[in-house]
Amino acid sequence: MKKFYGIIITVLCCALLAFTACGRDGDANGGGGGNGGTDGQDVTFTFYVPDGAPALAIAKFIKEGDDLGLGHSVDYNVVSSNDISMYLNGAKGYGDFVILPVNAASKLYKANAEDPYKMAAVITHGNLFIMSASENLTAEGLKGQVVGVIGEGLVPDLTLRAALSKAGLSDCIETGDSAAADKITLNYFQQASDMMPLLLSGKLSYGLLPEPAATTLETKAAAQGKTFYRLSLQDMYDAESREYPQAVLMVKSSVANEYPEVMSALGDKFTAAAEWAAANPAEAVNAVNKNITDKEAGFTPSLQPSAVTAEVIRGCNIRWQGAADAKDDVKAYLADIINVGVGLDIPPAVQVVDDFFLTVSAA
Repeated sequence: MKKFYGIIITVLCCALLAFTACGRDGDANGGGGGNGGTDGQDVTFTFYVPDGAPALAIAKFIKEGDDLGLGHSVDYNVVSSNDISMYLNGAKGYGDFVILPVNAASKLYKANAEDPYKMAAVITHGNLFIMSASENLTAEGLKGQVVGVIGEGLVPDLTLRAALSKAGLSDCIETGDSAAADKITLNYFQQASDMMPLLLSGKLSYGLLPEPAATTLETKAAAQGKTFYRLSLQDMYDAESREYPQAVLMVKSSVANEYPEVMSALGDKFTAAAEWAAANPAEAVNAVNKNITDKEAGFTPSLQPSAVTAEVIRGCNIRWQGAADAKDDVKAYLADIINVGVGLDIPPAVQVVDDFFLTVSAA
């Protein structure tokens, strides 16, 4: 009988040890749990970011395995920009930290009802350019032309429409692949690599591209003895500030509440990370590409070391702007794209209230 009780006690002790060892990476959704009480536990926080400029914003963290001051491991994941929204969506959400376009964030921040996300900051402030071999590019000059755009109903499309609306050209916009007199015809592509060959061959005269794809196009054109010119969508949208809130950092409420000091220090960390990326572009690209999580699905990284320079990274417009400072800009931008999205099959965004924005107060 004593032997029997000894076995029972041993089994119970093993079960207790197994239970207390479970941390965030034991969550059924494959990511953070966001609940409190992590002290003394072996936990892992998850961070998801789309490939491209947002990934460059955290390249330093990825390379150094930075714990962001949490005192626990952070699992950094770079995914396709087409898939990033899924990591904020669902009953619990997959990531403790997620960077994604502000319009998607506005629609998904309440998807995790038990532990809603908050917008901590704007991370990128616009890096889109209309590219053409024609000089003297202007918004008015797009009338009668076909303009290639990546992603119908996504940030590039919506921001272009908002900028054209501000220029009094909203009535000129139509979609298709053939030019029409006095019309700006938007022709949609899945990704930049689908559009660039047409621009280089002259089959498409105008295309809206982000950095670093815009510089890649210029480099390839130069090798063929051609020159491409730019029209900044940032300037078109707001000639004074020359920017708009593009990608934002969302954080689970539970994480923000449990680690207020970390939230307060993130601005300085992101600022240092942006400076590091510009000073070490090749290292930044390599760090990002080594953490691509979609390789098995055939995902091709958009960042190439040969095409990403310090100038390109600065053109990505990476800059931390805390939620309190960005609130008015975010609300205004969302109002603009909601306005131009009237009539689209899927609402492009929803207007947010103050609850969307993270309020930081260090304990």
